[in-house]
Amino acid sequence: MKIFKLLTLFTGLLAGFTTAAQQGNTASRLLEMEQYNQAKQLYIRNLNAAQGAMDWFYLGKIYAIQRNADSARYCFAKVSGLDPKNPLALVGQAMVENMGGNQAQAQLTLEKSQRAAISYRDVNAMTEIATARYFAGDTLKWQITLELASEIDKKNPRPYIVGGNLYTMMGEKSGKSQFFGLASGRYHQALYLQPDNAEALTKLAAIDIRILNYDDAETMLRKVIKADSLYLPALKNMGELMYTLGRYREASEFYGKYMQLAEYTDKDLVRYVNILFFNKQYALASEHINKVLKVNPANPVMLRLKGYTSYELNQQKEGLEAMQKFFALRAGADAGKLLATDFEYYGKLLARSGSDSLAVLNLQKSIEMDAEKTSLLEDIAKLYEKMKRYPEAIQYYEKLVEAKNENVPSIIYFSMGKDLMLIADHVKGTSDSLLRPAYLQKAVTAFSKVVDMSPASYLGYQWRARALAALDPESTQGSAKPDYEKALEMLELKNDPKKYSTDLIEACRYLGYFHYLQYDAIKKNEDAEAREKAKNESLAYWQKVLLLDPNNDVAKQAIAALK
Repeated sequence: MKIFKLLTLFTGLLAGFTTAAQQGNTASRLLEMEQYNQAKQLYIRNLNAAQGAMDWFYLGKIYAIQRNADSARYCFAKVSGLDPKNPLALVGQAMVENMGGNQAQAQLTLEKSQRAAISYRDVNAMTEIATARYFAGDTLKWQITLELASEIDKKNPRPYIVGGNLYTMMGEKSGKSQFFGLASGRYHQALYLQPDNAEALTKLAAIDIRILNYDDAETMLRKVIKADSLYLPALKNMGELMYTLGRYREASEFYGKYMQLAEYTDKDLVRYVNILFFNKQYALASEHINKVLKVNPANPVMLRLKGYTSYELNQQKEGLEAMQKFFALRAGADAGKLLATDFEYYGKLLARSGSDSLAVLNLQKSIEMDAEKTSLLEDIAKLYEKMKRYPEAIQYYEKLVEAKNENVPSIIYFSMGKDLMLIADHVKGTSDSLLRPAYLQKAVTAFSKVVDMSPASYLGYQWRARALAALDPESTQGSAKPDYEKALEMLELKNDPKKYSTDLIEACRYLGYFHYLQYDAIKKNEDAEAREKAKNESLAYWQKVLLLDPNNDVAKQAIAALK
């Protein structure tokens, strides 16, 4: 509707409300800071004290921003009634005419307003006229109007700032970068006249952020905030910049301050919740999310973030409910709006809730959508382990190794090795028993990786020894002996036999049995010295077993046989 066409676009030109004389005015300051309700209240108080045309004009513009067309029309009519010769009164009259659909008359009124503004040398009125011409689609005239305004007062940065604002809106509307370049030029001209102008610095920084010139943007914003720590547009832009740079702590600090002081929009709230989430402030993010969902329980963005934060807060029930509602809202035509992260968090919530198979399906979907989510390969492997589906677990561990190449931690190889051992045990005595040596050999390879990557841990040696021992069940080759000896050495250095008793006993039993076989294999009359040495070594290991487990029958029998 025509009545709202002008109103919708007013929101980008907040700073056009202030005149040079009004720079220190509290209401004008509130407008520039986007605190519309507070500014409105202040203007209303002013009107109660004295029927000022200027107060009526700016009150009308606030109502326009807030899409209250009737109230805006009323205020502008008041301006004309109180001071019909005032250029701004004529601007207000033109706005009323435009709202009523009389564009032709509005243009004539603006021409009249401009003549009056030039006569009164009113720069502020000229910038308002230029703004109105922009919204009327008259590009040439608004540019000329601003040029005339700058000629009236060559030291006033206002025309250049408004020009920058208008070019910025043209760029945002069209997506054409040249308009942002023109806007940047206007802001630079304003800063030439007034180097510390907060609005020009902030808006120029916003353009620099758009073109990825982050260093200059940060410098300008910090300059503004240093001069005025409560300048809300700079706080907001700095929060956005820090978020873009992944500096979430700082983003939370600046954006949080903005949210505390500003009359923020739903879009601002979504951004803030995202910042809080990435800064791991999950509880605070959840508070804001719940406030929105209480009013609008079908808000898909907030439901998504509710699912994410609930997972991080270990609130599985709430998270699952939120994600299920979210997916229902995104069904059908909106399915293309789903993100890989949506399936990731849903899968993780399902996994924590014990729905392992469904969790796997969602995590797989996440990887299909984003191949960079390689960490999920490990999650899927662990879920398959939990379901005792070890071959599938191995497949995903192998995918993880392939994806991460040299960046695979030793724990992955350790898990692979253990799963291969379990598969080898499973096929034992089945029709697939011929595959058992191959599984065991792959386990040896995996545990060798663990040894290479974590040589200070006994586990790699212990488990490789187990795999080698399984490949040599009669211990005739003694392939596991070096690893069991190394593991035993490392375990004894820990000086905690109670904690590691099981592993200590295992190593000692193997070594005791191996040396017993050596002893038994040497005939009495062949090499008495070697036979005695093997006997003593075997005894020593079996005695260690008894020290750890005095009731160990195997150790008792072995010692009896050796004696």
